[in-house]
Order: sequence, then structure tokens, then C-alpha cells
Amino acid sequence: MADLRAAPFSPLVRGAASAAGTALGVTFAVVAGLRRSKPLHPVGSVASAVLTVTPAVDRSGSPLLDEPGDHDCVVRASWAVGSGPELPDIEGLAIRVLDAGADARPVDVLFASTGTGPLTRYVLAVRTPGGHAGQTTLLPVRSAGRPLELRLDPVDADSQPWPTRYELSWAHGRGAWNLFGVLEVAWHGTADAPERFDPVANPLPGTCQYAAVAALREPAYHFARLARPSAGRLPTATERRGASR
Repeated sequence: MADLRAAPFSPLVRGAASAAGTALGVTFAVVAGLRRSKPLHPVGSVASAVLTVTPAVDRSGSPLLDEPGDHDCVVRASWAVGSGPELPDIEGLAIRVLDAGADARPVDVLFASTGTGPLTRYVLAVRTPGGHAGQTTLLPVRSAGRPLELRLDPVDADSQPWPTRYELSWAHGRGAWNLFGVLEVAWHGTADAPERFDPVANPLPGTCQYAAVAALREPAYHFARLARPSAGRLPTATERRGASR
């Protein structure tokens, strides 16, 4: 069985990442308190979706990406600062794949607007009003001993306020992108909900966080949630089914 513990980094790198994460977390907590909302992506639209996986020839190392199937999802589209779509902002899409992880746990994947080249896939990009384009997971996870990055591209990029169909790809490090699936989103108005998506707590199967990335993310999430504990979690598929009865 693969070792899914956080991939190691030197103590110096991990310490620096932890310090940066704490600084970010304190900043997020202050912003959340002032805004009385989430520090980033404060307003968004939540909808149901279906992810259809048609695996690439190459293997990513994650069963979710490498095995064909249809998966029920919940997504939340939003702007990072909250100024979009009227003003330039960083576009984001969070995907929760229901019951796709170990022990039927959900899987959370966060995307943000970036470039898609070998280097620009790690650089945030501001979108102009009304514009939709490629997004990546920005921070890689480790899969099959290599860094794994995911990419999301709107098929109907001119749809407003959000696209309804996306193509998904994966790449190892700065390598070529491999198309593996399509996400169909059923937007119903612009309803939002105070849920949080957490790729550290709900990781992609077959992957682990790099220690430095986890050290950066975890304190930032922790402090932000201390400031706004009312922003809860998305219910599981079982809870949703029970609520619908």
C-alpha cells in the first residue's frame, strides 16, 4: 500500500512554510472579522454537478482520475476578493466529489485562475469582468512519487455568470496535460451557502500533501475558521439523502 503521509521537505523549508501559513492565517482571521464573512471568496454560487471520468492513457496515480465513472459533486464558484464580476478579480471553483474518498469520504479540489504553461500554472491570474478561462489547483500534491497538478477549462467560456461545462486535465509537474474528464454543472439561480471546502482534510485518493504545502495551508485554514466558525461544512451525500426524504 502506498505511503500517504505528507511528502517530506527539509525542516528549514517546512518551518518557513509554517511561519508563512501562520502569518496568512492571522491576516485571514483579521479580514474575516472585519468583513463578518470569509476572508477570501466571500460570495459565491453553489450548485450540483456530475463529473464524468474518461481516463487518459497515462496514469496519474489517483484512482479517482484513472478509473472511469460518473460522480455526483457539489461545486462553488466565486471571486477571491469578492469584487468580480464587475471588477477584475481572481476566479475560483471548488469541487466536492461526494463519497469518492477512503471510507466513502468526500474529496475536495480547489481551483483558481492561473496560466496553464509549464511555469504559469503556478501563478495566479486576474480575470477581467465577464471573462472565464483556465484554472489550476496551483499548489501540487504528490502522486506516484511526482507532483500532481489539476487543470479546469470552461467549454462554454462565454456563459454568465458561470460556465456550465468544464474539461478537466492533470499533469505531473511541468509536464503535458492529460484530459481525463468533464464536469457538468446545473446552476439554479445564484444561491450561495456558507460551506467550506478543505483539500487537506478531504484529499484526492492516492495522493498526499507535500509537507511544506500542508504547513502553509493548515494554519491559514485554522485561524480563518476560528474567526468565522459559523461557516460550516457541506453535508455528506448520506445526509443530503436523509434531508430530502
